[in-house]
Amino acid sequence: MRVKVQITGLPDSSKLRRFAAYKLDVALSRFSHGIQDATIQLKDINGADRSGADKLCRIVLTMKNNSFVVIEELASDIDQAVGRAVDRLHQNVSRHLSRIVKIDRSGIRHNNLLLADV
Repeated sequence: MRVKVQITGLPDSSKLRRFAAYKLDVALSRFSHGIQDATIQLKDINGADRSGADKLCRIVLTMKNNSFVVIEELASDIDQAVGRAVDRLHQNVSRHLSRIVKIDRSGIRHNNLLLADV
């Protein structure tokens, strides 16, 4: 899984970049077989001089079956926005991948990605 982190208008971008990549890796490591790319966009919408819930974390995943999962979170603190977005992403990817892999009553796993190619 390739991870790209884009940061706009936020200070200390190297530390923030490592933090976001780490949180994403921890949350999605068990699903890496189904994920092709991940892009994390971190942005201060109103600029540094204004307060409020204006820190945006947008995560876009490209799955190996060419579908997309997009999660956005706004918060007053970017670490909080990243944490909530990653938690929601973990739940959505788990649900998304469980729809792809089905187990029939005999216990045989059917991967709908592979069956579509046949």
